[in-house]
Amino acid sequence: MSELVEISLRSIYVNCLATFIASSIGVPLALLLDVARPRFRGGIILIFQTLVGIPPVLVGLILWLLFSRSGPLGGLNLLFTTTAMIVAQVLIALPIIITMSHSHFVRVDDKIKLLVLTLGANKLQLMGAILRESLSGVLSAILTAFGRIAGEVGAVMIVGGNILGRTRVLTTSIVLYTNTGQFEKAILAGVILLCIAFTVNFVANLLSKRSKT
Repeated sequence: MSELVEISLRSIYVNCLATFIASSIGVPLALLLDVARPRFRGGIILIFQTLVGIPPVLVGLILWLLFSRSGPLGGLNLLFTTTAMIVAQVLIALPIIITMSHSHFVRVDDKIKLLVLTLGANKLQLMGAILRESLSGVLSAILTAFGRIAGEVGAVMIVGGNILGRTRVLTTSIVLYTNTGQFEKAILAGVILLCIAFTVNFVANLLSKRSKT
């Protein structure tokens, strides 16, 4: 039981930190694409939309090649660490957050944006106003990204190695327990994973409702 507690805490840590990092990068970048409107904005969004569908195992393979001893970043000794797992999950979550958030930002009425600028707001204040108008949509994007990486197996297995006491998380432990015939542990790990996802969704819905009041 203590093993599952440790694995669960590590899963929460890795998933939440990866989601936080991806959100901290993705939401401002999506806002910048909407407000600045660079010439190649359509192409940039298309690239991120394409990356949404990239197989996670491919992300894991690329990072393994980068972080392996013979790779260009091998000196960092990141392979088979939680840091490598977090990097993999950030790369998976980032395109989801950017594309979904941007789709909500562009739906904000141009009249609202014009009104904010007319009142003397600068670009940063305009971005804040757009974010407030789209907060529920942004939370939805973050939740979608969290759900995607929380259930991820391939990438974290490749770069993490599923090492007991170091990099084993709920999804990789479910695979291991199933392959070794420990079905009770596999089911329990699955229930814990489901409870974590439910709790995150519940809290996010509460925050979304409070933001509307």
